[in-house]
Amino acid sequence: MFIGSSSTGIWKIIRGWLDPVVASKVHFTNNLKEMEEFIPANHVLKELDGQEDWDYTYAEPIPGENDKMKDTATRDNLLRTRELLYRDFEEATLEWIKDHGDEHGPTTRAKRDSIARQLREDYWKVDPYIRARSLYDRTRVLLPGGKVDYYPSAVVVPAGAAEVSQQNGTAVASTDDVD
Repeated sequence: MFIGSSSTGIWKIIRGWLDPVVASKVHFTNNLKEMEEFIPANHVLKELDGQEDWDYTYAEPIPGENDKMKDTATRDNLLRTRELLYRDFEEATLEWIKDHGDEHGPTTRAKRDSIARQLREDYWKVDPYIRARSLYDRTRVLLPGGKVDYYPSAVVVPAGAAEVSQQNGTAVASTDDVD
């Protein structure tokens, strides 16, 4: 967190209320050079003397972007599959613990890691059925499969988009032909 130097008096009071580890994460900067210790200048807004020429614009919700949430039958089937994965993961974890972790059970650890990977990947199948699309989906910061692009090259979804194409559960405006 970055706070201007005018807040240092208040900070002296607040700092005492916080855990020392949390308080150590708060840094005060007075200029771009100091801020560059934490954030590259190309990601600092121009109004703070950085190079980032960016203005916030809100991407309005797109009609139909959450229609998959209405498909409760598919959601329930996907969640049943996840329940089986949860059970398999718990069993593999118990087996790994009984094998004393990595020391005596590298194959049980590998099995457990494989199931954990399946759980991560499987989440993104169920995601459009349980989580409403957000600004991050519409601006393509949050990508299919849980990938994050904090600096997307272009916003794909303009406000008021007429057509929507569901790609891997992410609403994308159809400006031309979106596959």
